[in-house]
Amino acid sequence: MKLWRSRKTPRVVFVHAGGTDARMWRPLGERLDDRYRLHMPDLRGHGDTPLPAEDYSDAEDLVRMLDALRINRAILVGASFGGWVSLQVATLAPERVRGLALFAATLADAKEWSPELEAFRAEEEALVEAGDVEGAVALGVRTWVRDPAAADLVAEMSRRSFEQQLGVEAQPREDPVDLGSIAVPTLAVSGGLDFPDFARFADEIAATVPGAERAEVPDAGHLIALERPDAAAAILAPWLERVCA
Repeated sequence: MKLWRSRKTPRVVFVHAGGTDARMWRPLGERLDDRYRLHMPDLRGHGDTPLPAEDYSDAEDLVRMLDALRINRAILVGASFGGWVSLQVATLAPERVRGLALFAATLADAKEWSPELEAFRAEEEALVEAGDVEGAVALGVRTWVRDPAAADLVAEMSRRSFEQQLGVEAQPREDPVDLGSIAVPTLAVSGGLDFPDFARFADEIAATVPGAERAEVPDAGHLIALERPDAAAAILAPWLERVCA
């Protein structure tokens, strides 16, 4: 996994959204106090990290990364699918997690999704099966991007993800998530311009994880940290202060 970091501790690991890569976090990272050591890996099949030949676990990958960097406990900051992976790590290896900040986190085991997201999934699958990567990239930008200034980077990250993943049979193994067992400071953030599914997921996290905090960025879509880094930092920075006190 490729890392981008500041110089100091405590350790904060950022887990990007599906179809993006570590670059989505850089605007937010630049706004955080330099006393935090920031780690921004690319998950398998994203950015500069290729998929393996066999099935794999994103959560186990992150724990191995912590081992390799000799990090006993880290604060995990996850976006969308990266939030789901962060919750998997907190369930799989709770002793390695100091806190969870979840921006538009996906609860991948949700029983119901909005008709809009069901339609997006079906259309994206059809485009990919037809070999229309550019069509799938454009669809993703239309679906997830609310700030036009972020469109080019999101398209570039998405295109790179498709390049890494197409033609590879390896699939991620889903580790279980038990929200009720999580016993670390947790922050659930949603965007006011995002699909309602993600506000509902944030509400569920806040209601189920003991002591969890809830916040919203009213003018943000799904990629909160990328499109609204000032607002994201205004929420995350004081929370980090409290967790690290």
